[in-house]
Amino acid sequence: MSNLVPEGFTPWQPGSPYMTHLNGLGAIYIRQSDGAFGVRVTQEHGNKVGIAHGGFLATIADCVLGHAIVTRGNVSVVTVQLGVEYLNAVKAGDWLEARVHIDKPGKRLVHATCLLDVAGRTVLKANGVFAVIGPAAPASEAFDG
Repeated sequence: MSNLVPEGFTPWQPGSPYMTHLNGLGAIYIRQSDGAFGVRVTQEHGNKVGIAHGGFLATIADCVLGHAIVTRGNVSVVTVQLGVEYLNAVKAGDWLEARVHIDKPGKRLVHATCLLDVAGRTVLKANGVFAVIGPAAPASEAFDG
């Protein structure tokens, strides 16, 4: 199993206490040039049948959605709805990449989509709705995953 991180990705330092102390997710990386996130999937991310746990994948999607909205919109947000479609299995050793598209920015609600891909194959699609709760808070206070 490769532990290599693709070129251009650097460690991401989330601002939320939940993400900072959630050791089960492991190291999350960001590529600043396009805002993509990445995670090397390990056996510790697995379920009983040997593939990545759905809760792990949904957590990654929710966190990167929130972070993208906070940084692009300069607002603080909370998740009010998250729909997840699991499309393909993810295995230990896979490099998982996440990309976010803001579908409809708004003053009160922001709609966005996150795709998780492994080697060009989409493995998860998440649609989220986030409530804007104010202007962007200092990095230590804003929800960014």
